[in-house]
Order: sequence, then structure tokens, then C-alpha cells
Amino acid sequence: MEQSPFFYSQEIVQVRTGAWAKGRVVLAGDAAHCASPYSGMGTSGGLVGAHVLAGEINRHPDDLPTALANYDTVLRPFVDKIQGRVNPRLLRLALPMTRRAIDTFQTAAALACRLHVPDLVARFSKEDRGGSWQLPPNPAPSGTG
Repeated sequence: MEQSPFFYSQEIVQVRTGAWAKGRVVLAGDAAHCASPYSGMGTSGGLVGAHVLAGEINRHPDDLPTALANYDTVLRPFVDKIQGRVNPRLLRLALPMTRRAIDTFQTAAALACRLHVPDLVARFSKEDRGGSWQLPPNPAPSGTG
């Protein structure tokens, strides 16, 4: 497949689940709340989720059910914002189905990379994609910092 000039494959999957914990098992990062593939928030979402989970477990070290319920309550508004809705037209554009569309997509992507378009977009993007949601305080256990 790697040597074939005719092979192309892409799949978009987004997880949306109503519960991120059951018993002592907890979903985090993309397993819990995969961001919109076009949001650029996958890594940020995973780090924020880990921060919130650690904070809630440290705030309730003797009450895991409460800690996990709070993890969901605190993080859900942020996740709802970053998951957002994906425009179906954008998906069709980014998931070409014909040989010509695939060639066009690959050529445009290569040109954008050569011109450093992703770097320019990142530099001039000022919008906070998390909205008004605020990161909770330091998750360190009480008395450690």
C-alpha cells in the first residue's frame, strides 16, 4: 500500500458517550471525548481532561464515585464546546471519493504545507476554542503545592 500511487484511505470517527466512568474504569482523552476532527483540540482536550480528572481524584481521594461524577460535571461543558458540529460540506471536501478529488486534495495539502499555511493559521488564530470555560485550579493534593 505504501508504494502504490493509487492507494488512499481515510476515516473520520468521533466518540460521543453519555458516561465517562463505570465503577473504577474511566475514559479519558479521545476515548472519552474525541474533539471534532477539524477543531485542532485533540491534544488540548486530552490534557485538560487529565488535569480535571487528577484534580477531582485529589479533591475526593476517599470517594471515587464523587470524584468521577465531578470529572464529568466539570469537564462536560468544555467537551461539548470542542466537539461541536462538523459541517458536512467540510467533511466531503476533506474526504474525497474520486481519483481526481484525491489528487486535488493531496496536491492542495502538499502546497499548503510548503507554504506553511498551518503555521500561519495558528499564528493568527486568536479565538479561544474552549469558549468561556475556565480550567479548574491546580489538581495537586491539598498540602503539596
